[in-house]
Amino acid sequence: MGFFYFDESVHPKGKFDLGAFAYSESSLEQPVADALRRSGLNPYIDEFKSGALMVRHPEQAHARGLLWSVIHKHCQIGIIVAPASPLEMLGREALQGLVKIVSTNSFDNPAHDVFFDEGIFPSSRTADCAAKGISSANCQFHFEQNSVRILGLQVADLVAHSCATMLLAQLGLVKKTIKAGPNSGYDSDGDMPLEFSLWATLRYNFFATSQPPYETWKSQLDFKVDVESRGLHISDSCDDAVKSAALSRFGSMYLGCIH
Repeated sequence: MGFFYFDESVHPKGKFDLGAFAYSESSLEQPVADALRRSGLNPYIDEFKSGALMVRHPEQAHARGLLWSVIHKHCQIGIIVAPASPLEMLGREALQGLVKIVSTNSFDNPAHDVFFDEGIFPSSRTADCAAKGISSANCQFHFEQNSVRILGLQVADLVAHSCATMLLAQLGLVKKTIKAGPNSGYDSDGDMPLEFSLWATLRYNFFATSQPPYETWKSQLDFKVDVESRGLHISDSCDDAVKSAALSRFGSMYLGCIH
């Protein structure tokens, strides 16, 4: 049994909502619970929230770092981009995107549990009706789930928030730098664009085509994979600028050296 977890990041200023599927071949409950405990949080009581002010909540910052490790070890990710309004459109687009992901990628187990955070659909009944209209024979849906109890949703929250930040930067709406830090391959005290750091952290985890054979490269820049056909769904209703930015940011992923 595989496990999909879906959460969203809403950005009316950017004219988009971005949802993220975090997929694991096994349940994320135990690795997320371990990460929370190691951060001083109590699983099923406390939760990691990407929107928390990390400076004031060091336990949240610690959990974020450990959850990155969970993503790297366990997860593949898919991105859904929809218009900012109405919000319920994101749920319908997410179901379409899920069909794309399931039908174009290989899985150890063809059956999946799919968990959606609360508020993605107007109601569970609306969600159930929408799910009946798609090819979902191998998916068991769980709508209106509480992320305090379904711990994998906290991973999806981190992915959605991070990818939305990358898209906002692509649109020119976010301009923030952070210190490169130790073990980054750069001067630890040097400034680095936030979106670059996020991209570098996630770039190997997107659902994508296989890596191109080395003998087909003309240069190092050819070491990239196609995400658009396997792990990215952009609503036809999106603003043209959002469509272009999302495709530029997520449509393909360079996997070569960045140092």
